[in-house]
Amino acid sequence: MGKRVINKRNRFKNTYLWLFVAVIAVCCTAFILAGKSSDENWKSGVVATVDDEPITVEEFMPKLVKHRSEILAYFKKKHNVEPDKGFWTSSYDGEIPGEMLKKAALDECITIKVQQIAGKEKELVKDISYSQFLKDLHAENARRKTAVENKKVIYGPEQYTEDVYFSKLFTDMTHKLMDEVNEQHPVSEEEIKHYYDHAISENKYKKIDQVKVEKIAFLFKAGDDKSKAAAKELAEEAQLKLADGDHVQALSARYGKNSAIHIESGEQIFDSTTSHDDYMPATHEFTETAVGLAVGQVSGVFEYNKAYYVVKCIEKTEEGFNKLEEVNDSIAQAVKEQKFASYVDDLVKKATVVIDKEVYSKLEML
Repeated sequence: MGKRVINKRNRFKNTYLWLFVAVIAVCCTAFILAGKSSDENWKSGVVATVDDEPITVEEFMPKLVKHRSEILAYFKKKHNVEPDKGFWTSSYDGEIPGEMLKKAALDECITIKVQQIAGKEKELVKDISYSQFLKDLHAENARRKTAVENKKVIYGPEQYTEDVYFSKLFTDMTHKLMDEVNEQHPVSEEEIKHYYDHAISENKYKKIDQVKVEKIAFLFKAGDDKSKAAAKELAEEAQLKLADGDHVQALSARYGKNSAIHIESGEQIFDSTTSHDDYMPATHEFTETAVGLAVGQVSGVFEYNKAYYVVKCIEKTEEGFNKLEEVNDSIAQAVKEQKFASYVDDLVKKATVVIDKEVYSKLEML
């Protein structure tokens, strides 16, 4: 292998570029408590309480970072504004980005906290404080580090980040909580039937229709512009002839005798038995073009896998809908999740939320 030579000027430029990007990233995601950033205890400050359980600044901040991109996208789409120095505190038709961001973060924290409280009441978790979570995270990462050093097998990452570990623990707890709720209010057959009937009325649970097409492909050599142009020209001519009623087989035979371009043709069927392969990343565009045609309709010329294709739909059979027994389990799970969501919504409505206005108002973006 040859040696890698690095131009020093470019190396220094790249270093400064990455430093610049890092500074911008920190500035874009950093939050402080105005006037308290030098206080070691500021992270333990309480933004709000939910039924007397605190939401600390340290707990609140990851949610601010999480919702930042959606708020930026919202103001870009609705008000066509980009973030600048005064963006977060400016008003755009009465909407202030910083306030919307804090509300989105607070709403999520409240939703999380009511579930944690319910989990604690049902003895699914002992301590729901964020400080205890951070201790658990530190202990878990220390355990993983030791295991790796001792060549022992661990599952998952070598070290958990704060957000990933929180999500893991919270998800595990909510699954148990959902099971408890389901035991108290099990999904009935009537609920499953009602869900199914409503879904059918909205054209859901529809089986994949069987579609049969004729296709003709004019292949070209990669990187050969002349070959590619010739293939496209033939495909455009074939498209017009197919639209006029010619058959793929006849066109293939005709072009095959008089062209230097390699031609492939034939029939293809798309249905439930082929759908896995049909909708793979490499094939889904071809599939979408083919199955979207009406019977007798001819596609436009399109490029796919080093060839120009034309496709004609010759047969389409509707397969109807899945029977209730075929989707019963998935519907039962969906209803279970719906009921749990309603349960959580009810917890949020009944919760007593007290916001520390002083702390909340001083939480600002740098």
